[in-house]
This record gives sequence, structure tokens and C-alpha cells, in this order.
Amino acid sequence: MESESEEITNPKFRMWLRSDGIVQLVWVPAAVMTLTDALAATGAMSELTSGKPAPLLVDAHDAGPQDRAARAEFARRGDLTSAVALLVATPLSRMMGNFFIAVSRPVAPTRLFDDEATAIAWLQEFVG
Repeated sequence: MESESEEITNPKFRMWLRSDGIVQLVWVPAAVMTLTDALAATGAMSELTSGKPAPLLVDAHDAGPQDRAARAEFARRGDLTSAVALLVATPLSRMMGNFFIAVSRPVAPTRLFDDEATAIAWLQEFVG
């Protein structure tokens, strides 16, 4: 992990602003995400970036399901995210990521990645 600024912890996630300007979000394994969780995560991101859009790296390796309201909240927050890279590792996390992109149609550019280095390289195009 890169040197980091303040880390925000929540019962369902950890989030921090990396030294390269990318915000990293790691969900607790199998956490079920509701609107309350989505609001907590977007609030944490706003706090870390002072409300300015930044690229977001989401570790969705072991993420649980998101309810409709949570997906809608994440998808509409182009004011906070300049781009979103979803790290997936299992067929289930890939399926959930593809479902999120296809159904929710996020405002910010959003892609799935198997590899963190490739995801970071893509996100660095959106730092700024």
C-alpha cells in the first residue's frame, strides 16, 4: 500500500486517499451494501477529497450484493468520481461488476480489472 493520508473506517469498508491521488475503497468480505452504506462511502470520499472529483479504486474481490438504492447512489455520483476501477477476482465478483455497469450506467467512466497495476495505470489518466 502506498503511503496514505487519513484512513476512514466503517463496519463495512475502509477508504483512504493514496499519495498518487487515487482514492482506494476496500469492502469487508461479503458485506451487503445498502443505501446507508453507499451514503457512508460517498460521504467518506467527499471528506477525503474535499468534495473534488477523484479516481476511485474499488476492491470488489469479495464484495457482497448491493441493493438497488445503493447501486443508484454509486452510479449517480459523477460529482465525486472522475473514474472508477473495480477490481474483481472471482466469477461472482465479475458478474456483479458487469451487472452494476450494465444496469446502473454510472456517470463516471467505470471498468472492471483483474489486476491492480493495470487498474491504477488506467485511473492515473483521471487524476487531476
